[in-house]
Amino acid sequence: MKAVDEVRLTLGGLDPAWDSRPEDAERRARDLAHILASDRTAPPARRAVLRRRLVLAAGGVVLAVAAGGVALESVRKPQPAYAATPAMLTYGPPASAEPASTRLRRLAEVAAGQPAPPRPDGTVEHLESANWFLNSSVTDGRTTSAVVPEQWRSWQTDDGAGREVRKALPPIFRSEADRREWKRRGGQIDSSEETRDYTAGEYYSHWQGPVPTDATALREWLTTGVPAHEAPVQYLKSVAELAGVRLLTPAQRAAALRLLAELPGITVTGTVTDRAGRPGEAFSITSDFHGLPAQYTVIIDSGSGALLGYEEVLTETAGMLNVPIPAVITYRSYLVAEYAAMPR
Repeated sequence: MKAVDEVRLTLGGLDPAWDSRPEDAERRARDLAHILASDRTAPPARRAVLRRRLVLAAGGVVLAVAAGGVALESVRKPQPAYAATPAMLTYGPPASAEPASTRLRRLAEVAAGQPAPPRPDGTVEHLESANWFLNSSVTDGRTTSAVVPEQWRSWQTDDGAGREVRKALPPIFRSEADRREWKRRGGQIDSSEETRDYTAGEYYSHWQGPVPTDATALREWLTTGVPAHEAPVQYLKSVAELAGVRLLTPAQRAAALRLLAELPGITVTGTVTDRAGRPGEAFSITSDFHGLPAQYTVIIDSGSGALLGYEEVLTETAGMLNVPIPAVITYRSYLVAEYAAMPR
């Protein structure tokens, strides 16, 4: 087997861009500040804009995934030092003794009973989220890591046009030496922002039109134009992705929760306070479908049935990644979902 094939087999979809395709302020500032404050106590790691990179320390290579391609870079003497990841969330006792499927259906009823969000004339779907993905680079045996949280904002019209703004905040470093090395290599030190505009039908073109309000129909709709999912965890990941790009009505949220309730292997993880300081209930699937055993978790608001967050955590082994176990490798916090005017 070629080295690149072995890397793909080992890592699979642990990269957040694995399933993506090319088409793919006070309250908000407070939420984002809370998330950043919680991460500053944790050792750092980095994700570059539009380029996911996972470090393979034990194997002596760096895997870079961008635009569907994989590149391998030889490394002479990988450091044994671990790349840093965000602090783990702490899970408390479950909200009830019910199994996950039953509890999710109850939360679906809560969601279905919520009032529909008002939509003033001339407004579009507006969403905001805070995100973090594992990134670390190794060159000549030197590991350089940073945490670069990102704020994502999007506006989408009914005909699938839209705008997306991704803002990378100033990176957080493990040490001053890492900061200097990062800067020497041309890494971004200050905030940066990228804006992309989409014409009709371009913004998330595989998820156009109304989101189904029936769980079975939603399951089929999520894979429109792409191969059918082979594992339950893929549907959980799709629901999490959907919550970050579409404004879901109460009926649509209920359908998403009923779909999650039907997934084999989904379990109750417990009650939790998410990275934006909000209480919720967590449900997880543990799977090695994407290469390494990992726990994939969604956090649900008990009072509204809304999806608050999503996390991926390596649970048993890091393979060739230089991270301790357990290790957070992805998180998303959904902060805003409302109708608003398209910015000019």
